Amino acid sequence: MTAWDPALLATPPVADADDRLPPAHKLYALRTLPMGDIKAIGFDMDHTLARYRSPEIDELAFKKAARLLVREHHYSPWLLEQDYDPAFAVRGLVLDGLRGNLLKLNRERQVVRACHGSRPLPREEIASIYGRRRLATAAKGFRSIDTLFELPESHLYARAVDGLDQGILKAANYLQLFHDVRWAIDTAHRNGEMKAEILAHRDFFIPLDPQLPLALDRLKREGKKLFLLTNSDWAFTDGVLGHLLNSQDEARPHWTDYFDLMVVASHKPLFFTETPEAVPIEGQTRVFSGGHTAWLETLLQAEGEQILYVGDHIYGDVLRSKKNASWRTLLLVPELERELKLLEARSQDLRELFRLETARRRTQRRASVIQDQWKRNRARRHVLGPRLSTEAMAALDHEATQLAVSVEALHRRVELLSLETQGLLSAVEAAFNPMWGPIFRDRDEQTRFADQIQQYACAYTGRVANLYMVDPQATVYAPVPTLPHERREMVRG
Repeated sequence: MTAWDPALLATPPVADADDRLPPAHKLYALRTLPMGDIKAIGFDMDHTLARYRSPEIDELAFKKAARLLVREHHYSPWLLEQDYDPAFAVRGLVLDGLRGNLLKLNRERQVVRACHGSRPLPREEIASIYGRRRLATAAKGFRSIDTLFELPESHLYARAVDGLDQGILKAANYLQLFHDVRWAIDTAHRNGEMKAEILAHRDFFIPLDPQLPLALDRLKREGKKLFLLTNSDWAFTDGVLGHLLNSQDEARPHWTDYFDLMVVASHKPLFFTETPEAVPIEGQTRVFSGGHTAWLETLLQAEGEQILYVGDHIYGDVLRSKKNASWRTLLLVPELERELKLLEARSQDLRELFRLETARRRTQRRASVIQDQWKRNRARRHVLGPRLSTEAMAALDHEATQLAVSVEALHRRVELLSLETQGLLSAVEAAFNPMWGPIFRDRDEQTRFADQIQQYACAYTGRVANLYMVDPQATVYAPVPTLPHERREMVRG
């Protein structure tokens, strides 16, 4: 994870002379967001309010889960010798536990990239396994990598598959590995060891963001009710948010002063689909464990689109709160900052890709038209041949030869442009991730992850602190939806 420049953290970001925010500080609206109509704003904690240091926290989970597999499930100590590779997986992938594969899907849920264990699969092998059918990711043995917490799970499963294929690890099949790794990762997070280590070294694992209290304070002063809704338990939540927010503002000396209501151990996404009773946390005010949507809305005196929820989990935070509670949603995408920097660094290459692809398509279209002219020429010669003079036949044949030469030259140019485009595109995508490319796109297609964001998030951004630069009473406008012909006319206009 790329860190922010410390100088940017000292004070709120200031727009430049033409009043434009740096891309990393923006909130990107997908639906018009009338902030003035929102009465309550809720926050997840892990990877939302709290930005854990990565890849260090991922490596911690990887190592602890590996030790659990060796100690409790008697896996070979070979697993302990495997190093965590932070570049191996990206968010938005899907684990295929039946086949030992990790998959990247496009918006049509078709597999566009894959690896077996840690071995990349060529496109021919991907096509032979999955074809071009829509993958049912809710089926048995599949798991979506929706959160940053799940990245080490992807890598540990891949290394376990490698071990099984090499005969080092013993398991009935890839699905057993899948379930064992899932158990180990869950246990590593739930048995208290990881949490204890994080809290013992919170200065290292939980970097402070001085803009976070500023953002929360501004929302509070503008009359918004703020609430916390997290799956973490009270002790861990208190330790993390106390580290981030205590004594950051004289007017709010304790982190709980920023929130009107706090819900821990919420069991999302079940919080949005079931109705368990909320239990007050002993010795605390306005703090509960469990609960459900209707109960929360009653306490907040706000409901549906009067509530904005901010979280990093595309399913547990955004999809469920949108579909089951009709809340407005803001997705936290911490990877966005890095992707924006890479887009900027590669802007010249991206412009060149656009030029090459435009030239290729125009050349292909021209070749298609001339090819059709050649076919019409040959058809005319066949039909009219007996009635044409020798000179007319020769003229037709000469024209056909010229057309064939032109088509061949255009096809060669298309091939050269395609090779140049593919070479440059591969280099650009490898800059994002050598195996998977960018998380939002694959070649000219959107990924499943990008499609889910567009379907269920009202907006997305890189960090909670970016809310400081959003007027709490203004409307954040989404781009005007247009059809392709309208975009062309708007540009020309």
